[in-house]
Amino acid sequence: MTTASPTGIPSDPSSPIDLILAEVLAEVLFDSTVEMSYSPMGTAPEVPARALGTASATAPGPGDWQTSLTIRLPERVAHVLRLHGARSLSELLDVMPEAVLRTAAQLRNGSPQNGSPSPAARRVARDTVAAEILNSYMRSRVGVEEPGELMAEVIEYLIELSGARIEAKELTHGVVVADALADTPRIELRYPSDLRPAKRAPLLFDGHRSVLVVDPHGRARTEVQRHRLDHDEAPPGGTAWSLDVGLANQSLVADASRMLGGIGFLVRRDRSIWTFIDGLPLLVRRAEHWTAFPVALTASIADLTDGAPAASLVARTAFLASTQPGGAILAIVDDPGDLAGVVPLKDRYDLRNRIDPSAMRPETRLHHLLDTDDLDEFTLARIASLDGATVLDRSGQLLAYAAVVTSSDSEHEGARTAAARTLSHSARVVLKISVDGDITIFQDGSEVATLLGRSTLGSH
Repeated sequence: MTTASPTGIPSDPSSPIDLILAEVLAEVLFDSTVEMSYSPMGTAPEVPARALGTASATAPGPGDWQTSLTIRLPERVAHVLRLHGARSLSELLDVMPEAVLRTAAQLRNGSPQNGSPSPAARRVARDTVAAEILNSYMRSRVGVEEPGELMAEVIEYLIELSGARIEAKELTHGVVVADALADTPRIELRYPSDLRPAKRAPLLFDGHRSVLVVDPHGRARTEVQRHRLDHDEAPPGGTAWSLDVGLANQSLVADASRMLGGIGFLVRRDRSIWTFIDGLPLLVRRAEHWTAFPVALTASIADLTDGAPAASLVARTAFLASTQPGGAILAIVDDPGDLAGVVPLKDRYDLRNRIDPSAMRPETRLHHLLDTDDLDEFTLARIASLDGATVLDRSGQLLAYAAVVTSSDSEHEGARTAAARTLSHSARVVLKISVDGDITIFQDGSEVATLLGRSTLGSH
């Protein structure tokens, strides 16, 4: 983060909370650049001209100052916006500056004036920023001008649930906040306060078979059940986020948020918290940190591979693999010949018919049992769950799976990371999905981006 005050004014009004919020922004929006500037109240703030990949806002700041905040997406992300639009990412960028400035106003008075903020203060800042972002969507999607504390209360409750067990079960819970019911409820149940004493409530509305519907006033109203949703209904203006088999827990909440026009929340068994807007994931909370879900990943991979048809399949598979334990390595190569000397012959699915059956290893014999004529993300995720790399050509044809990629760098980093980095010298693009669900993109031996993972700025 960079800060600035007008020339000739020596004091620096920035507070430790501003530094925290800059870290939060970088985490949420793919290591964005954050600029905060301060000017006396009543003067014209200096903000950059509006440009794609940039968003700014100004609000009253500490004392007699006003604060201007500018967020700049990394060039690689802004490039995706220029080429592909990525409406959901653009909308999230637009609401971020005001959401962060509202958070600063709430937290600034309670923050220490010097020294490093405590870890507890950092956690509060991260969760408050997420609540303020969702408040912006409450205004635009649900039509609530003054959202109050509902989003903050929902987040707090879901954080409690994410660390709890009931009847020896790992909890999941799904809820959608939407203005979908016009009648006045006969019995008023406040969410989440009235559900806290009912400890089995999350088991009833598990986000997989049923989702709880809460109105904008914070009243729990009814449920949406899986069997009542028509998954064949196409959403207006696009394709639903609906991987109904592998992402069943996500798709019910996603579809409910799309159909009801509200904000969806899901607590998963891995203790992560997912939020949904218009049927698409928006923010994900993992290990106390929030990140934007990379819905533009398909466009990004397509850009890195010059429009390879396999980009969409690999992106969908990466999303699916990120929700499952074990991790994976996925790669796209321009030509099968690029794998010569990199992937052993025994792991080459595309060359299975060139090996003498009498000389085949047991693993190679398995190649002849697979049906990959109509390869989809579910089949590919199943194959990719095996140790080793899964490689496709530009058209999406399977070239290798469970492939051993030898790397001399594995002493200095994890074996999967080293293998992905080595493979990226031969492949056009490589995606490494960690056991924690982070998606890291490699190209030409370098890490291009880490999605759903924690920024190094947020390692406190």
